[in-house]
Amino acid sequence: MKRRSMIHVLLLCALLLFSLGSAAAYAQPQEEKPRERQLENAMLQQLYPVIRSSLQEIYSEAYPSFGCERIISINERVTMTEDSQHASPVDAMHGATYFEITVGLCKGSGEKIELRLKNDTPTAQYYVDVFHVR
Repeated sequence: MKRRSMIHVLLLCALLLFSLGSAAAYAQPQEEKPRERQLENAMLQQLYPVIRSSLQEIYSEAYPSFGCERIISINERVTMTEDSQHASPVDAMHGATYFEITVGLCKGSGEKIELRLKNDTPTAQYYVDVFHVR
């Protein structure tokens, strides 16, 4: 039951952040509202285990350090559309929605990293689909 409620909270946060617009990459928005920042922090807190384990794999570090994490974008996707009756190649149930969340991070070495997280699995757990080191 806890897992299901956590998924609902994540989806609610994602929808709220998506409807409010996305923040500029690695920069503070001009007029950031406290509520938006709270929702972003709550979502980043839920995504922390996935982010940490991904950085452990990318950098082969037991305890990766990072900072300045921000949600750059949130995109809602559908596994099948009305136009074409072909399902997208994802694990989510046909006709279901899933999210792609792009998170920007900074490493202590000055590198900037973008992680694209998806939750298109039957359990709706997030995983890193693609990452870019800049």
